[in-house]
Amino acid sequence: MKVVPVRLDDQKIKALDILVKAGIYKNRSDALRRIIENGMEKVETEIEYLKKIDEIVDRIIDSEIDFGGMLRKSVDEGRDRW
Repeated sequence: MKVVPVRLDDQKIKALDILVKAGIYKNRSDALRRIIENGMEKVETEIEYLKKIDEIVDRIIDSEIDFGGMLRKSVDEGRDRW
């Protein structure tokens, strides 16, 4: 498991501390890990959709259709953003 530093405002830290104090989570890290895991489950469908789009784009780029290099450049620029 890797460590990822996160910045949160005071209100969110207080909310985490309440959850920890109530015994719902062991500590802040445990709370954040579980909250993130639950959130990731909710966006799993969207992630799979984006992966499929990425695969389709790769197949188009690798096809013999000549886009004059513009498609690859546009896709590479777009992938740099996400």
